Amino acid sequence: MNYFANKTVVVLGATGILGQLTAHDLSQRGADVRLIVRSPNSLAAALRDLPVAVADITKRGEVAAALTAVSQGQSVDGIINCTGVVAFGNFSELTDEVAQEVMAVNALGVINVISLATTSLNPEGFLASFTGVAADMTIAGMGAYCASKVAAKTAMGVAARELRAKKIRVLDIRAPHTETGLITRALEGTAPKMPEGLQPQAVIDRVLDAIATGEKDLPAEAFAA
Repeated sequence: MNYFANKTVVVLGATGILGQLTAHDLSQRGADVRLIVRSPNSLAAALRDLPVAVADITKRGEVAAALTAVSQGQSVDGIINCTGVVAFGNFSELTDEVAQEVMAVNALGVINVISLATTSLNPEGFLASFTGVAADMTIAGMGAYCASKVAAKTAMGVAARELRAKKIRVLDIRAPHTETGLITRALEGTAPKMPEGLQPQAVIDRVLDAIATGEKDLPAEAFAA
């Protein structure tokens, strides 16, 4: 049985590698995929025929309007948040503007999605978000990023409790470092030397299988070969 067949799933952040693959593979698995992005001109050609709305994840009103637009005011079966930004540098080096943007996108953005998922998801639907392994680590030179991910992990944990009554499953995805190229697009600073990360396709395969089979948590260890 194909879990995703005919399910309506909204993907936020479909211009990044993880979001692109998520949207593409959901479509391949039979889902009715809807997109919310900040920069529609950056969408991959293969995704441009899908319903899309524009929103800045840090602005709850914009996300709410985008959800209404792509869902045509109807409840959906799943929401997957693939948004995120990164910055590097010690706390003493990081500018206020960058620190605030990292927290706004990675933490407040997740809270915005959770708050809207409460009323946008069908009973027994699912909410998933790519938090990343940084939520479980303390890394010098990545303090703002790690802090934002800890906040996101906490928010997802609370959401799991709050949405339990509606039988909505919340999946916090804390995959290890993945070769998405995000570290080359940092808002500020230069990434420290890192070991080779996981391939994005392998991560998405694992995530979608986890959603389909009812898993409720995906820590880094869940991605072991």
